[in-house]
Amino acid sequence: MLQSVIFSRLPLLSGTADLVLLVIVAWSLQKKVKNALVWTLVGGLMVSYVSAMPAYAPLIGYILVFGFTRLIQRRIWQVPILTMITATVLGTFVTHILNILFLFVTGDPIPFQESITYITLPSALLNLLLALPIFVLVTDLAKWVYPEEVEV
Repeated sequence: MLQSVIFSRLPLLSGTADLVLLVIVAWSLQKKVKNALVWTLVGGLMVSYVSAMPAYAPLIGYILVFGFTRLIQRRIWQVPILTMITATVLGTFVTHILNILFLFVTGDPIPFQESITYITLPSALLNLLLALPIFVLVTDLAKWVYPEEVEV
């Protein structure tokens, strides 16, 4: 709701922040969370339903971003903040390029260079600006939902 009502009304050029992407990346970086893929599917289906994009384009992009985030966290970096920033930038590019390809396949092509310049790059900047606050909020939420067990 926040993304579709508030953040879509605050564009930079023509790009907007993708809160669902940021929450998916931040939630998948939490070590105690076991059901991050389920929430990725829920978020992707909700965005697919609400957006004007071809069906399941956002869902496929979010699943790819989730897989990339988990892969990069387990194989390369153990620092969640660095992984959050990297996955945010790459995830923004992956989801936007997938959207451009889906629009091309469905017969609604948009100019590639203009869409990267006026939509993807500003969206990546907005996502980067919101990445750390979203990460902190999601980390606190994960600690609240999955409290540490205290042994007596």
